[in-house]
Amino acid sequence: MKMRRFFSFCCVISLLFLFGCSYNAATGRREIIAISTSEEVALGQKAHNGILKEFTLSSDETLNEKVNRIGKRLVRVSDRQDYQYHFYVIDKKEFNAFTTPGGHIYFHAGLLEHLSTDDQIAGVLAHEIGHCAAKHTIKKYQAALGYNFLGNLVLNRIGGGAQQIANLSSGVIMNLAFSAYGRKDEYEADRLAIKYMYLAGYDIDGMIGVLKVLEQASKGASKTPLILRSHPYLKDRITAAKQEIVNIKVKFGE
Repeated sequence: MKMRRFFSFCCVISLLFLFGCSYNAATGRREIIAISTSEEVALGQKAHNGILKEFTLSSDETLNEKVNRIGKRLVRVSDRQDYQYHFYVIDKKEFNAFTTPGGHIYFHAGLLEHLSTDDQIAGVLAHEIGHCAAKHTIKKYQAALGYNFLGNLVLNRIGGGAQQIANLSSGVIMNLAFSAYGRKDEYEADRLAIKYMYLAGYDIDGMIGVLKVLEQASKGASKTPLILRSHPYLKDRITAAKQEIVNIKVKFGE
């Protein structure tokens, strides 16, 4: 029985490498992504419907216009262009921003109101776009579904995998949406954010400004702001971001 399971596992892995391994321009790596873009978009829409039941979107036209204007400018230089991005402001006084599959990016009004420049707002949005481009979001969902799901996707592209996605409960989707990324993913999203800010014409020092705002907010707080859960230490992120800013300037001859 153990040998049969091991053989099945090896077959699934082999099939995934044959059919599910593709180059990711954002990360510069070949990765196994067995969920198609259309399936990811469908999953993101389901997540969005759940979020609308949980939160109230802001009706402030000025805030919405600003976030959409900055977000769309950054999206033009994103490494990922196979779906449409959507930007929303959540009417909640929390320091948080997050993204769900299919390019849905949410910005809490509480964080937005503490950022003084478009460059700082761009830092947050570019970080979330970085998660999208690097496919951190969909990889998190894929990992939660497990390798049996991946095998179904490869062996029965239209049936098994898509059906398992459709059967995900809204509760599961919400929990995944708010679960933290790994530290490696956070550093990678910061790196991509600085790149996208530069290419979109924003002041990349705005990223340092965002991290310092978050650092200040975390001091003396009764609980860690949601946006900082399981993240690397801010001082370490600031150090890494400063080095990446130097790298970008060298790369582009400044």
